Amino acid sequence: MATLSTTHDQSTRTRAEPHALDTRVALAILALAAICMRLGALWTEQIDWDEWSFILMGADVAQGHLPFVHQFDLKPPLVFMLVGATIALFGKSLVAVRLLGTLCVFAAASFVFLTARRVAPAWAALAGGLITIALASAPFGLATSSELPAIAFLGAALWRLGRSPLSLREAFAGGLLVCLAVLTRTNLAVVALALGLLLLGASLIRKSAVPRLAWLAYGIGGLTPLALLIACYAAAGELATLKLAMIDVPLAYSGQLTAIEVAKSHALQLYYTASEAPLLYLPAAALAGIGSAFALLRLFRPESEQDRWLLLVVLTAALAVTGSLLIGGAAYPHYWLQLVPFAGFLAALAVAGATRASRALGASAGVLVLLPVAVTLASSLTQAPASYRSDHPIVRAASYIRQAGGEHPTVWALHKHLVHWYLDAPQPSRASVHPDNLGRRAIIDTLAAHGYVSHNEVGRLMARRPEFVVTDAGSKGVAWVRATGVDVDRWLAANYREEVRFGDVVVLRRR
Repeated sequence: MATLSTTHDQSTRTRAEPHALDTRVALAILALAAICMRLGALWTEQIDWDEWSFILMGADVAQGHLPFVHQFDLKPPLVFMLVGATIALFGKSLVAVRLLGTLCVFAAASFVFLTARRVAPAWAALAGGLITIALASAPFGLATSSELPAIAFLGAALWRLGRSPLSLREAFAGGLLVCLAVLTRTNLAVVALALGLLLLGASLIRKSAVPRLAWLAYGIGGLTPLALLIACYAAAGELATLKLAMIDVPLAYSGQLTAIEVAKSHALQLYYTASEAPLLYLPAAALAGIGSAFALLRLFRPESEQDRWLLLVVLTAALAVTGSLLIGGAAYPHYWLQLVPFAGFLAALAVAGATRASRALGASAGVLVLLPVAVTLASSLTQAPASYRSDHPIVRAASYIRQAGGEHPTVWALHKHLVHWYLDAPQPSRASVHPDNLGRRAIIDTLAAHGYVSHNEVGRLMARRPEFVVTDAGSKGVAWVRATGVDVDRWLAANYREEVRFGDVVVLRRR
């Protein structure tokens, strides 16, 4: 494993900085920034319902089960294993799960810093790391989502693959890390392929610093975690389940929207998101745009071959991530987290280039860095006391159900499904870990075709009439059932009464 020493990574111009920044100091600053910028949501129970699904899948892993064998959610297994390991170590601690996300953001920012300082002064690289944390700590990034470990693994991969001259060991490590990212976010398989083709092309160029067998070392490294995963499922006799969860369902899901429709949806969401927090997004976007111009300039007129190779690796990965998002079949703001490390890297190039051009431009670039950082930090620190004192209505609902329903209550959570974690209550359906998966035909029909669940899981659960139904006061839980064409309102009125309400958590009980 390569060390974090600066002797290998720094060029002579970086070592000649008049006010050099020690790597350990920079990493300490980034660690403190990651904690402070995410402190405002550390204790908050309700951020994103995807996170609750990861927790439920992780809790199943913590009990010693392989992901997908007992229950399903539409993500690769590694995120569930990471959350499961956290639960196994710290128990039912939502704070521990959030700190896992914080650790991933810190790791991503650290690798942005370590990578950027090869082509930029250390202070500019630190600015890129801070931009990474600020963007990853936007409201859609505060939950511990699958994107956070993915960008940590991807950042580490780019750090290893961006070395010049590249060794076979670095190529192997890069492939292994990219595979770990893919096992956290399936769409990053596009990145794995793009980087592999880049290595293959570079190895064929006679004067390249890339070894001729780098692509092979990269491929072997990439296949290693996958081979171990397959071996685990083969030993359990569950290879068909792994294929169903990792290949069949994701392919069916990705066909929901065309690339043009996804692009339009992303653009619209980005417009409204940026309108709500312009001081966070607009300066970061400006830095990324300026950094892109400097990156292209240095790509075609490099100061060294090391510069060119590193920029080729980073830009290839950035384009591949963008392409993977467009063909993903859906568009959500948290998907943008996968582009955050690239925004941080380009911000570092922007600060470095502006500083070289003139002191005034350098100061202006510094202001563009400070604005997102200050806005995110201020928001987090002002919200931290309220987060610490916040009520946990799902915990209260679980406590009520336990007291009223006995030791093994039957529960169907249309929303607020974290209640299953607190109750240790089994899922009513193998596919209901994320409640609205039951209403997504691309998911349910594919699972049903392989005998995993029935084609009409909603109807089956309604026929069972579980003792408790948990939903939200805003009717989001009921809405996804309505969207399937089922008259859920009549069913609830005929069979259930509202038993109790804790904040926006509604507990219904069978009449």
